[in-house]
Amino acid sequence: MRKFLKQILEFTQNVRYGYLFFSALIIIALVFGLFEIIEIIFFSNVSPQDMRWFYVSRGVLSSFFLFTWTAWTVFSYRQIYQKKLDKAESRYQDIIQNSADAIITLNNSNQIISWNKGAEQIFGWKENEIIDKSISALIPDHLANSNKLAKMEKQLDQDGYIRNYETERNTISGLIIQVQLTQTLIHNEQNDKIGSSLIMRDVTELRIKAETMQHSERLATLGHMAAGVAHEVGNPLTAISSLVQLLQRKTEDNYFQQNLTKIREQIIRINTIMRDLSDFSRPSSIDICDVQVNGVVKDAVGLLKHDARFRYTDFKLLLDGQLPTITVNKDQIHQVMVNLLINAVDAMESVPDPQITITTTSDNKKIYVRVKDNGKGIGKELHNKIFEPFFTTKPVGSGTGLGLSVSHGIISKMGGSIQVESKLGLGATFLITLPLKRIVS
Repeated sequence: MRKFLKQILEFTQNVRYGYLFFSALIIIALVFGLFEIIEIIFFSNVSPQDMRWFYVSRGVLSSFFLFTWTAWTVFSYRQIYQKKLDKAESRYQDIIQNSADAIITLNNSNQIISWNKGAEQIFGWKENEIIDKSISALIPDHLANSNKLAKMEKQLDQDGYIRNYETERNTISGLIIQVQLTQTLIHNEQNDKIGSSLIMRDVTELRIKAETMQHSERLATLGHMAAGVAHEVGNPLTAISSLVQLLQRKTEDNYFQQNLTKIREQIIRINTIMRDLSDFSRPSSIDICDVQVNGVVKDAVGLLKHDARFRYTDFKLLLDGQLPTITVNKDQIHQVMVNLLINAVDAMESVPDPQITITTTSDNKKIYVRVKDNGKGIGKELHNKIFEPFFTTKPVGSGTGLGLSVSHGIISKMGGSIQVESKLGLGATFLITLPLKRIVS
């Protein structure tokens, strides 16, 4: 009864009171006026007892008309508001279903009860494949085993919502993506919790671009510093080299000659390092040109040979002397080679005799570059994950997890591919395949 009265009150609030009041008065006035006319014309000499029945009939007929009018009004307004409601619901459903963001509804058991097209595009599951399943299907194992989920549940219960929380989620293919999550509790009319709504946005590309931009800015700053250091070191080195040559001409003692020769060799080595730093500090070109991949490989190896991490690394270059040129962005190929070589030396950190073998070959359609190391290798279960953004097996602070992801993106844009062949304890081989056709960056 209470619910019925509440619905009547809501209905009267949406219908103008003046319309109801004056419509009722008009009906009553018409009925009473009609009966007055009938009374004057036909019942002027009727007894008081018969007139009472006449008045009762008038009251019953007035009530009937009022009831009929009320029912018609309610039915008409119900149809009007139902059409408006259906139209609004259809519009909102269309917005939700076609949203680029994943919009998901959960019940109190964290089972999925609604799944829009945005969720299908982001995570890969179709609606009929995921409905009634637990939301835990989207949560990576490393998060499921941490206390982050418990903290999120606690915050959700306390505040009723979680806004713009960045975390990771699984896709149907097993990839882990970065998402921005907003979760809000859903309550019924009695204010009881009946579930929650989730809105998730894939921000993987945005994170990659932001991290890449920051990385580029740091490299640019480092490049300017390197260029300045190279210039400042170059002047005193020239003076030292001149003095050494002067001393060599002034003495014929073999002992001094040998040591002065060693000093000159080290000066030449320092000059080479400074020249490589200067080359590295130059802005990357965005132009594409005919590139000899063998030359890029040699440049990358020459640059990293001066890095302390590569001090004991044995490089073997098995380069095809008849390798054709390809039209690409030279700086990007150089960046990919540097990333692969750095990953290789990190994988060989505990190997007594670290060795990197780089092989180049070609056929009529493609060029192949293999970078092989004798490091700790990569487990088969990680082969599909190592190219994911921010995925890394290195300790915290030792890597961003972007090197292979960025390299994969660069090679893919060139129309090529990059694959890994590896087993635990048997090293790893990265195979880069590049087409010989002209590539537009």
